Order: sequence, then C-alpha cells, then structure tokens
Amino acid sequence: MENKIKVLMIGPARNVKGGMTSVVNSYFEYGLDKEVDLKYIETVNDKNVISKLFKIIKGYIEFRRNVKKFEVIHIHMASRRSTFRKGKYVKIAKKYNKRVILHIHGAEFKLFYNDECNANQKKYITDVLNLADKIIVLSEEWKEFFSNLVDKDKIKVIYNAILIPENFDKNLDDKKILFLGRFGKRKGIYDLISVLEKLCIKYPDLTLYAGGDGEVDNVKQIINEKNLGKNIKLLGWVKEKEKENLLKESTYYILPSYNEGMPMSVIEGMAYKNVTISTNVGGIPKMITNMQNGVLINPGDTESLYKYLDKLLQDKELRIKLSENARKTTEEKFNIKNNIKKLIEVYKNE
Repeated sequence: MENKIKVLMIGPARNVKGGMTSVVNSYFEYGLDKEVDLKYIETVNDKNVISKLFKIIKGYIEFRRNVKKFEVIHIHMASRRSTFRKGKYVKIAKKYNKRVILHIHGAEFKLFYNDECNANQKKYITDVLNLADKIIVLSEEWKEFFSNLVDKDKIKVIYNAILIPENFDKNLDDKKILFLGRFGKRKGIYDLISVLEKLCIKYPDLTLYAGGDGEVDNVKQIINEKNLGKNIKLLGWVKEKEKENLLKESTYYILPSYNEGMPMSVIEGMAYKNVTISTNVGGIPKMITNMQNGVLINPGDTESLYKYLDKLLQDKELRIKLSENARKTTEEKFNIKNNIKKLIEVYKNE
C-alpha cells in the first residue's frame, strides 16, 4: 500500500437500504480497496433512534482519529439531515488541509435546497460545497444545478455503475414486472398500481413483484381495496442474492419516479436484460433512449405507462430489441471498471 493514494471514505453503514449503499458496495465488489489504500467509516445506520445516534457518534469519533492519516477524504452525501451532518466532516477535513471529494447522491437535493432551506441554511450549504476540492454529481442535469452554487470547474460528472453480471439467457415471455425502491409517491409505486389495475383485466396473469420499504401499510391497503392480491406480491426489502434472482427472472423493470439522481436499480434492471420503463428525470435520460433500449415517460403519465406496457406485452420482437440494447448500454456506459478509473483520476486531481 506504500505507493497507493490514501483515501478515507465516509458514508452510511454498508447494510443500509438505498442507492448510496449500493454505490459504495459496488466499489468494494470491484476492488477499489485494492487500487487505493482505502478505509471506510460508517457514519449512520437505518436502525432505531438509539442505535442510529450511537453509530453517528462512533463514526464521528473514528473520523477525528483517522483524518490526519489520509490524503483524500471522500464523503458520500445526500440531502436534508445528511447534508448538515456531512458539512461538519468537510470543515474538519479542510482544517487539516485534506483534499475533499463531496459525492452528492440526493435525488431531491434541488427541492431540498430551493424550497425547504432558509437563507442561513442555504449559506451554510454553499459554504460547505465551496470548501470541497471536487464535487461528484451523477448527471449533467445535476452539474447544471450545482453550477449555480459553486465554480463549474469544481464539478465532475461520474455516472453510477455496477459490476456487470455474467451473460445469461433471458426469458422474455413471462409477464413478470419488478419494482425495487422505497414505497411512496416519489418512486411512483401508486402510479404503477393504478396502471396494473387496468392491465390485469386484459392480462390476468400479469404479476408485479414489488420490493422495498416505506409506505408499506398504505400500499397493502390499496392492493386489498383493488382486489389485486393475486397480481401484486410485496417482498419487503430484498437482499442482494434475492435481488439478483428477481432481476434475472423478471421480464420488465419499472420505476416511474418523480425525482432521481441516477438510480442504481435502473442500471441493474437494464444489465439483467429487463425491458425497462422509467421517467425522464435526473440522469435517467442519459441511461434510456426511448424505444431504443427502454421506455421513457413523463412522471405521473399513467396513460403513457399503460400504452407502452400494453404494447410491450404484445410485441416480443420489441421486447427482445429493448432487452438486448439495454444490456449493451450498461456494458458500454455503466460498467464499474470505467467508473473506478474516473474516480481514481479525481483522487489524484488529474
């Protein structure tokens, strides 16, 4: 490790549910810790209040102990509470003249900053952002937003990426739809259920496998009210092996979100050859070209979601085209190998 750049990375516990954890875990799966001298400090978990507070305090103390020993401090940050907590780490790191990389993941950061913060909070956030040596964002759209807050040259776009699975034969005849994410309006689960209610009249064997947490009780109530128990299976938050099996066995991956950065689940859906439908928000249009490697709709456009899904259910040639092109896109643009190369360039200030 003597000649390798020393990187201290901080972020959520590696078993926390969500896209940020998926990004961190993909680094370790690829072997970033072999490319650089890497130490990872967990600074928050998603357990009960006492456990979370303990993890926050422990992570902060561990960071204070280690910050002097590393050249680069790579901080994963979301919006809201995460922003204010991580701001403290940025300020400490800069006191020791460390190179600070802020990696922004918050899908609702624009909403949070523009609509939820007062003037003092906005000043705190812009001060923290300007302290960082480099800010990593997930799409060109996010670069444009953050360019209003910091020097554009400070911002680097690095798409989310995954370790591409080994090639396999995909069955595109099953009427299996997969949704993975937090249940609630933002991820579009209610729109998907309303479309499914209509489509199941025409395709009674259509089945949605929905994995996630969030507004589970509300989703269950709607499923019961609409008598969709045979067509919608709630799975809870799925672990990695179960997720891989679901991605392999499903035909469609649908994420009709209202706000996103660059969702890891869409990349995974495409890499596993799913016919993928999502919305033209955040970095998703950089991933999906409509009717070429997937389907893009506007958030909340349930009419288009119905129309496209109905067409796909009837057109196998189209399913094959979108499936094959989706896989090809992930191999070319969202392969973790390329992501790591760009990340190391940022670490070295190249």
